[in-house]
Parts: sequence; structure tokens; C-alpha cells
Amino acid sequence: MRLQRLAGIHHDSSCIVVSGRKATCIIDPGTSWYQVNLLERLKPHLEDRPPVASILLSHRHFDTCGAAPYLASELGANIRIHSDAIAPLAGADMFTTWASRYGSDMPSIDALALDDGEIIELGDAELHVLHTPGHTVDSCVFHIPSKHVIICGDLVPAAGHPVRADMPTGALMDLKSSLETVRDLHPNMLVCGRGDAISGHDVCASVLTYHIQSVDERITAKGEIPSGWPKPAETCHWLTPEPSWNFD
Repeated sequence: MRLQRLAGIHHDSSCIVVSGRKATCIIDPGTSWYQVNLLERLKPHLEDRPPVASILLSHRHFDTCGAAPYLASELGANIRIHSDAIAPLAGADMFTTWASRYGSDMPSIDALALDDGEIIELGDAELHVLHTPGHTVDSCVFHIPSKHVIICGDLVPAAGHPVRADMPTGALMDLKSSLETVRDLHPNMLVCGRGDAISGHDVCASVLTYHIQSVDERITAKGEIPSGWPKPAETCHWLTPEPSWNFD
């Protein structure tokens, strides 16, 4: 199995390439703004791999999935997302995808459903789909049990940046439950939606504990961010703790 993370440009999420002996998947290609550039960046990483079978989307936001139709067309792949997002994406919904906040058109996306608990066979490894709502109602992570790796999307944007639940279809109680689900899998690596991957069982556990505690604080405060934390920009899908979290 091979896994490669390409850092996103500007607002784009990280783009993840995962392949086994039989299949390759691309996870979260980012906005449509840099889709031609992204394809050129991907080409060297796709050499000597099996063909791309699917573009997998962790959730419906424009900064995560806007480039999916272009890549699917160019690579001959299908697009897959949790069933709760299929109708909004097909209808090019500007509101719950947050595309309106970027002043951007949302492309219509024809996607197939991902089911909670579904197993995607890659050949010498498996991706297990876990429905982890909270950031959006359709959010999912992708678990590779054989490697103790979880590809998080925006559930964990970065080690020191907890995810927002105050966007359309978000819910703090669901977010807490989803983070606890990931914690209870005892990962050895978290591949984040934005920042560098988090490696090591103890570090992953510490990061997830901080993230869960931040959700508890927001639940207690009826959705308000903790006192002293800067207010995020509308297009920012994560929060910035103050003082910053230190995992050294």
C-alpha cells in the first residue's frame, strides 16, 4: 500500500492518494480553482500505480470537493460521498457546500453513495468508511486498519486546530461522538485535512483528547468558542486555540 498527501493550495484541503496492488483512490481534491494544477501535481504520484477507480470525498464543502468532477472526467473515475450529500451536490447547492462564502460557483457533482461500514478493497489493504458527522451531516473518515491509519478530512484539520461545527448541517454533539469514535480506534497515524500527518499512538491520543475537550467547552458554552480564541474567518473551517496547543 502507498499513501501520499499533497498539501492544498490557498483554500484547498489536502489531497490524499491511496493505492494498493489493484486500485487507487484520490481523497478530497480541493476547490475547482486549482484543478488543472492539481492534476499536473498528481501525475508523477500516479505513475506505476493502478488506475484511479474513485474520487472519495470526506464531506460536501467546496474547498474539499470542487475539483472532483474535473478529476473524475480526466482520470475516468467515479465520485463517491456519503448519501446525505448526494442530492445537494447534484443540485450544485451553494449554501450547505459553503461555496457562496468563497464567491464561487459550485459545480454540479454526480456522486455515488458511500455507506457507513463499507470496505473499499485496494488489493493489499482496505479502506473502511466511517460516518463521522459533526462538521457536516455527511462527514466521513477513511480507516486503514492494517496500518492503524485514519484519513480524517476536516474532522481533524491539523493537530493544533480543532474543527468548526457552526457551519450548515454541523452539530457539536455529533462532532464529540465522532472524535470519540476515532479515538477509540487507537490510531498510530492521523492524516489531517490541512496540516501535517500526526504520527505515533501517544501523540494521536493526546491530539484527540485536546480536540474532544475543545468540543466539550463549546457544548458547555452553547456553541460559543472559548474565551480568548480569535474568531475565524467565514471561509476558515477550523479554530485557532489561544494559547496554542503544544504536543512536543
